[in-house]
Amino acid sequence: MAGHYGAEGTYTRIAKNYYWTGMRKYITDYVKNCPDCIKYKASNQKPSGLLQTPVPAQRFETLAIDLFGPLPESKDGKRWILIIEDCTTKWVELFALPNATAKECSITLIEEVLLRSLKVLLRSLIRRHSSPPYQ
Repeated sequence: MAGHYGAEGTYTRIAKNYYWTGMRKYITDYVKNCPDCIKYKASNQKPSGLLQTPVPAQRFETLAIDLFGPLPESKDGKRWILIIEDCTTKWVELFALPNATAKECSITLIEEVLLRSLKVLLRSLIRRHSSPPYQ
C-alpha cells in the first residue's frame, strides 16, 4: 500500500510534473475520500466522552455567572437577574439589575461578591495573627 502525503503534499508532488484545471480541489477530495487513508490513517481526534471540570481548591476560585431576563420591570426599575455561583461551595447569589451590561455586571460582581470575600479573608488573617507578637 502506497501512502499519501496529505492533500497538500500530494498536490505539491503531482504539480511538479502535471497541471489541469481544478487540480487542487480534485486532489484534496481524492485524498479526503481515499478508502485506504480512511481505513488506516490514525485519528487525530480525542475519543469522545464526558468533559472533566477541574475541581476548584478553595472558595471563590471558580465562579459560574449567568444572566436571566429581561423580566417585567420591577417597581425600582430592575429587569435582569445576575446569578453568581461559587463552584466550590455551590453557594448561589442573585442580584437584580436594571441593565444587563458588562459594566453593571462587573460592578455588582466586584462590590457584592469579591470585596465581601476579601473582607472575610482579611478578618480571618487578622484573627490568625493576633497572637502576642503581632499585637
